[in-house]
Amino acid sequence: MGLVKPIGSLDRGLSKNELISLAETDANEIFESGRYDLLKVYVEMKRYEVYFTTVMDNLREAAMLQAQETGLKSFNYADAQVSNIQRSVFKFDNDPTWSKLHDEFELLKAKIKLHEGLLKNMDGEKAEYLDEETGELIELVAPTQEVMESIMVRL
Repeated sequence: MGLVKPIGSLDRGLSKNELISLAETDANEIFESGRYDLLKVYVEMKRYEVYFTTVMDNLREAAMLQAQETGLKSFNYADAQVSNIQRSVFKFDNDPTWSKLHDEFELLKAKIKLHEGLLKNMDGEKAEYLDEETGELIELVAPTQEVMESIMVRL
């Protein structure tokens, strides 16, 4: 088995769930075989992900035009279900109440970020500070911290 199946070699009759299962099986075989440098495989797969995403992004509009030319809302093509869809996007910013609430929400988000900054830079478990806007004495409780491990690949 190769690491990546050549274009056109995936069985077109496989459903999305079956493709996911096939990919999981292939990944498990790669892992268990012990024949591959798994970090190198991961980095190379990241390259393919960027490549395929870019190709698809560049083809999307032309493919959409071709699909629309059928005049059908939904149809089968290349053993896949293709649907021409439309969606509405509501723009609320012309409503004064929405705009006021949105501005208040953005202000609260900014205040949360500032408060998080205070909490992150605390010395000790608890502290207090005086809110100069309200005159209120604010109690600060240090946040808990969870360390999560991951991998980042920059190409």
